[in-house]
Amino acid sequence: MNEIVIKKYPEGLTVLLNPDIPFETLYTALGRKFRESAGFFGNARLAVSFKGRELDPEEERLLVDAISDNSELTVLNILGDDDDDVNQFYIKAGSRFPGAGDGNMLSSFYKGTVKAGEHIESDTDLIILGDINPGGEVISAGNITVLGTVYGTAKAGSKGDRNKFVIALELRPVRISIADESATQFVRRGIFRAKSTPKIVYIKDGELTADEMNPETVEELKLGFAGKSDVKED
Repeated sequence: MNEIVIKKYPEGLTVLLNPDIPFETLYTALGRKFRESAGFFGNARLAVSFKGRELDPEEERLLVDAISDNSELTVLNILGDDDDDVNQFYIKAGSRFPGAGDGNMLSSFYKGTVKAGEHIESDTDLIILGDINPGGEVISAGNITVLGTVYGTAKAGSKGDRNKFVIALELRPVRISIADESATQFVRRGIFRAKSTPKIVYIKDGELTADEMNPETVEELKLGFAGKSDVKED
């Protein structure tokens, strides 16, 4: 078995780890692999999933450092075994979202971080391939998916549709709104976790709610993630 096997998909990587070699050997091999492939991966921002062996948080951190130190990649999030279905949801982020409001609405992409003073607006579902910084604002008549952290402002359902949602890897917003409902606090500040849990903000029982993004939430909201026959492949 190889020391390291890397599988790339849109906006993410799965790294298969040999379970039978010392961690130090694995760490060195991972750094070498990404150093040799730096030109191929470029400066993408993506989520990473480690498979094949159990890792403690410190080992996860060291492997992320090995990737960052030997390439121009930015690791947005670490996805674990329980995140497979969520992972697939993000892989299909540019696909249709049947059952979530207007099932015929296609997604628009914005690649990069939305910086302070920038205003991004769309009439379609909007995928942000980066963060929304404080002072940055993203508004969509559809849903908003952020493959990064919301520090600034995000508003979905801007034309009044209360069935829309905002999904992000991390929520630390100035403000998040769905239609006419707004909130500013969803998470405890000052807590760092190497492995975060994606969140979804939506209106539940008439109130703005933030839940962990998991297959059960996807099913409850009928988001139509990967595996449904009417999901359009990239």
